[in-house]
Amino acid sequence: MAKKNQEIYSLIVPMRGTTMLIPNKALAEIAPFIDSEPPPKDHKIWHLGYLNWRGSRLPVISFEHIVDDDYPPLDRRLKMVAIINTQLGLKETPYFGIGVKGIPRLGLVTKDSIEHRDAKNIAQLDDSIKADVLFNNREMLIPDIKFIEKLIKEQL
Repeated sequence: MAKKNQEIYSLIVPMRGTTMLIPNKALAEIAPFIDSEPPPKDHKIWHLGYLNWRGSRLPVISFEHIVDDDYPPLDRRLKMVAIINTQLGLKETPYFGIGVKGIPRLGLVTKDSIEHRDAKNIAQLDDSIKADVLFNNREMLIPDIKFIEKLIKEQL
C-alpha cells in the first residue's frame, strides 16, 4: 500500500526578525492594530498591549521577544496583528494576537518541501519554538502555540 503524501496548507508570516510558519487553521484573521490599549506599566517585554477585536479584548504579543528577551524594542508603532486561534480551549481567551510585519502568504508544506535546519539542535530550541526549519529553502520558525497560550495565561 502506498503512503499518502501528506500536505498541510500553512501560512508564511513575515515577522520583524524572522519568518514564522503556522498551519492555515491556526490563523483567524489579520487585523490592524487600531482600537488597541497599551500594556500595563509592569508588563513583560513581549506583551505589546491589547486589541479590541470583535467584542473581545485580546492580548497581543511579540513572538520575537518571547524567543529572545534581548531582541531590540519596536522601532515604530505596530501596524498589524495575526489573530491566532488558541488550541487549549480556554474559554476566557479563545484568541490572542501576534504582532507581524506583513501579510501572510499561503504555502503548501509537503514532506519534500520542509526539513529541520539542525536536527541535532532541536532540544536546544526555546520552549516557544516547535521547530526551526527550512521551508522551500527559506529559514522559518514554527511556534509552539500551546506553550505561548500557557505563557499568556500565566503572565497576564
